[in-house]
Amino acid sequence: MNDPKEHFADVSVERLAKVYATALLNATLAVNSVATVMEEIDSFIDDVLAKDERLDSLLAGAAVGRTTRAGVIEKTFGGRASPVFFRFLLVLNDHERLDLIRPIRRALHELNDARARRLRVHVYSAVPLSDEMQARLRAELHDDFKLEPVLVLYVDPSLLGGLKIRIGDTVYDSTVRTRINNLRNQLIERSSHEIQSRRDRFSSAE
Repeated sequence: MNDPKEHFADVSVERLAKVYATALLNATLAVNSVATVMEEIDSFIDDVLAKDERLDSLLAGAAVGRTTRAGVIEKTFGGRASPVFFRFLLVLNDHERLDLIRPIRRALHELNDARARRLRVHVYSAVPLSDEMQARLRAELHDDFKLEPVLVLYVDPSLLGGLKIRIGDTVYDSTVRTRINNLRNQLIERSSHEIQSRRDRFSSAE
């Protein structure tokens, strides 16, 4: 399962991440290394940064300069990562954009899925989805979008129940928490309307 803390970056961040992801995808297509770089960026985030908080903070923070970070990248990934991915990390460092690596990863997968006529769907639920529920969801998404769905599953107990689905920049929300909040807002709105109506009637009577 994925970490729900990685979701919903700022829209401007997502747009900038998509620009970098497009450039990276084009570079990988030029040398036929899409699969390799996909594996590398996943491993970089899930196996390296997730397990080494000091390295994560060092690369994403502004506490040290670009020269120091470049040295860390060269020492850690030089000769190990593919030339395309290694150069990409250095470019991000030069532009002070290493902190975008996670939204870039999401955008890269989505762009590659679109190229392969797949649809990456981020699904957030209060409890893990059963195989049967996943199959039903895939079938409904395929019928709606005419693309092969790729489900990315997150467990987020704060949702209480229901599903929250993100496809690209669009969020489809049917969680219990959202329904409760909507109901509460409706009640507040109705109460305000009734209070105002009583005031209007009282003013008319006077």
